[in-house]
Amino acid sequence: MNGDFVVDGSEAQHVELILKSEQGQWKENPELGANLHKAKSGVIDRFLNRDIRVQLEADGFVLNDLTITPTGIEVIGNYDTTANT
Repeated sequence: MNGDFVVDGSEAQHVELILKSEQGQWKENPELGANLHKAKSGVIDRFLNRDIRVQLEADGFVLNDLTITPTGIEVIGNYDTTANT
């Protein structure tokens, strides 16, 4: 009330959590997590691209474009809302 809370979509938060998570960190889904910490000072290659795609798609995210550069990751897509109905 009175502007204390903002109710909005949480898709960006879901994607961020998956990217930042390490596999084994989530009790209900131990295989969830893109393990980005491994690429922090390492090589950015097609395996990182594949890992991110697999993790997001397993969570129901429809990935339209994924760009990985040394300065960041750009994810374009949305969650498939028809899959749960």
